Amino acid sequence: MPRRPPECSSSWDSSRCGKWPVSMSRLLAIALGVVFAVGLVGPAIALADDGVKLNLTQVDPSDFPNVRIVASAVDAQGKPVKGLQATDLVVSESRRAQRIGVNLANTVAPVALALVLDTSGSMAGKPFADAKAAMNSLAQSLGPNDQAAIVTFNTAVSVPQQLTADKAALAAAIDRAVAGGDTAIFDAVSAAADLIAPVSARTRRAIVLLTDGIDNSSRATLAATTAKVTALGAAVYVIGLGSDLDRPVLQALADGSTGGAAYVAPTSAQLAGIYAGLSEQLATEYVVSYRSDIALVAAGTTLEVTLQLVRAGAVIATTTTTFVVPAGHDVTAPAVPTIEPAPNRELPALPVIGPTRVDAAIVGLLGAASALCLLLWALVFSATQSLAERERRRMKDLAGSLEPLGQLPTRPFRDRVIIPFLQRLARPLQRFMPSSEGTRLRLAQAGDPLDLGPAEFMGLRVATGFIFAIVCVLVAALFKIDLLLVLLATLFGLFLGYALPGIVLARSIKGRQREIQRALPAALDMLALAASAGLTFDGAVAQVIDRWHTPLSDELRRLLVEFRMGSDRRTALRGLARRTGLADVARFVNAIVQADSLGVPISKVLTEQAVEMRTRRRQRAEEAARKAPVKMLFPMVGLIFPALFVVILGPAVPRFLTLFANAH
Repeated sequence: MPRRPPECSSSWDSSRCGKWPVSMSRLLAIALGVVFAVGLVGPAIALADDGVKLNLTQVDPSDFPNVRIVASAVDAQGKPVKGLQATDLVVSESRRAQRIGVNLANTVAPVALALVLDTSGSMAGKPFADAKAAMNSLAQSLGPNDQAAIVTFNTAVSVPQQLTADKAALAAAIDRAVAGGDTAIFDAVSAAADLIAPVSARTRRAIVLLTDGIDNSSRATLAATTAKVTALGAAVYVIGLGSDLDRPVLQALADGSTGGAAYVAPTSAQLAGIYAGLSEQLATEYVVSYRSDIALVAAGTTLEVTLQLVRAGAVIATTTTTFVVPAGHDVTAPAVPTIEPAPNRELPALPVIGPTRVDAAIVGLLGAASALCLLLWALVFSATQSLAERERRRMKDLAGSLEPLGQLPTRPFRDRVIIPFLQRLARPLQRFMPSSEGTRLRLAQAGDPLDLGPAEFMGLRVATGFIFAIVCVLVAALFKIDLLLVLLATLFGLFLGYALPGIVLARSIKGRQREIQRALPAALDMLALAASAGLTFDGAVAQVIDRWHTPLSDELRRLLVEFRMGSDRRTALRGLARRTGLADVARFVNAIVQADSLGVPISKVLTEQAVEMRTRRRQRAEEAARKAPVKMLFPMVGLIFPALFVVILGPAVPRFLTLFANAH
C-alpha cells in the first residue's frame, strides 16, 4: 500500500516545512551526517526495536512432573518467528532452570478448533459472505490430524457441525449458515468451550469468535464464560467486525483465556487477512516440554513457569504463567539435582593502544566507504524477503491492525528513519520528474528487490549520488588534485551514484524476465495437466506454486492471493502481464481472459497455450543459434586473432627487421 508522506520534523522552520535547503554545503553536511548516523546508531536501534513477543497458549501439567507448554513467538510486525530450537529458549520453574525439548506443535499436538460465527441480522449481506469465506479458508488450512467444530449464534446458539476432521463437512456447515436475529456472544463461547472440552489434554484447544455487535441475548455472564474458558486452558481469539462493538467486553474475553488476543476488522474485506494470520500462527506454534526437577511438592500447589527467548546470550522476550499440580501427581522423592549454569568468567581487560598518525584524508575515505556499505546493508537486509512474506504483509495491511487491542505496533528502524529520509531527498525532484507510475511498474517488474515505492527509490538515487560525490571529493583531496578536477570528480560522482540504482534495477528486470521466460513453458504444461485432471484454474495455479519456487511462481502466488481477496479476475490477470513485462505472458493472459468471456473450457485453452509456448521456445533457440556465429565474429577478430598473429608471426619479426636494416 502506498506510504503517506512523512510529517515535517519539529527541528525545521515551519515556513520551510517540506522544502530542502538550497545550500550545497548544507546538503553535503546533512547527507554525510545521516549516512554516519545510520552506520553507527542503526544496529543498536534495530536491536532495541526487535520487538519479539512470546505468547503462551496452553500449559499441560496433567502428567506432572512432565509438563508441556504450547507457545508462539511473533516479531514486531506480527509475523511468526520460525526455526526456534531448544538452545533458543530457557524455561524456569519457580526460578529453577529446566532441561527442555522443543518441537513444532503441528507435529506432536493436533488442534481442536471451535469456529464461532455471529449470524445476527446485522451481519446480513456482503459482511456475512466475506465472514463465511474467511472462516472456511481457516478450516481448510487445518492439518490432517486437526479437528474443528462450527458454532453459529444469534438469539440462540446452534452447532451445525461437531468436532470433525472432514473439511467438506466443515465447508458445508459454514455454507448453511443464515443471518437473522439478536446476539448471544457469551452463550456461544460457552457452548464452544463445551465442544472442545472432551478432547485429550495433549491437544491444543482454541476458539475463534467473529461478531459485529454487542451481547444482548445471553443467559451466561461474562464472568462465568471467562471462568469456564480459563479452567479449560483454551485460547480465545476474538475478531470484531465494524465499529459498533463492545471493545472492553471483547478484550476481556480474549484476556480471560490462555494466550488469546482480540482483533478489529473495520470492513469485511479485511477478515481474510486476519484469518490467514491466525492460520499461520496455529501452524507455527511450538511445544516446549520438560521434566520438573522439584524435590518436594504437594498436589494443589501453584508453580510459576517462565519462558524466555535468548539470542546471542541476551534475553529478548519473556513471559510467565502458573499451573496447579494435579491431584495424584505430588512429588515426595528427590528428583534429579538441578545443574546450575557455569558462572560467567570476566575477560581480562584489553590493553589501551594510543592513536597512530594516519593521514586525515585516508581516514575520511575509509569512513565514507564504510558508511556507504552500512547504508546499503541496512536497506538490503531490511527488504530481502520472499514474495510469500510480502504477500502476507499485504494481506495484513488490508486487514488493518492485527495487534491486540490497546497495543501500538512498533515501527521498525527502516520505516522510522530510512524511508522518511529517502522521501525528503526525493521531494524537491518530484515536480520535475515524470509520473511515478512508470517507476512503480519497473520496481514491480524487478520483483520489488528493496520493497521501495517510487518516491523512496528516487530518494535512494539522490542519496547514492551524494555519497559517490563525497567519495570522489575525498579521493581527489587524497591525491591533491586542483579545484577544477575536484569539481569534475564531484559531478562524475553525482552522475554515477544517481545512475547506478537505475542500472541495477534494469539488470534486475532483465534477469527476472529471463527467469520467468525460462519457467513459463514448464508452468504452462503443469497448468494444462492440472486442468485436464479436473482442477479449476485456481487449483491449477496452486499446483504450480507448490511445486516450483521461481519468480513466475511468486507472481502466480500474488495472482492467487488477489483472486482470494475478491479482486476482479480480469484486472488481476492483466496486472500479472504488466508486472512481468513479457509478450508471452501477455498472450497467455489474453487467452485466459477471452476463454473466460466466451465460456471456452480452460483445459483446452491451457493445452493450446502450452503447445504454442513450446513451439515459440524452439524458434527462439533456433534464432539464437543462427545469431551465434555473427556474435562470435567480433570477439574473434578483436581479441583472439591478434593474439594468434602475435604467436605465429612474432618470432619472424626480428628477422624481418634485420633484413630491412641490411637492405638499407
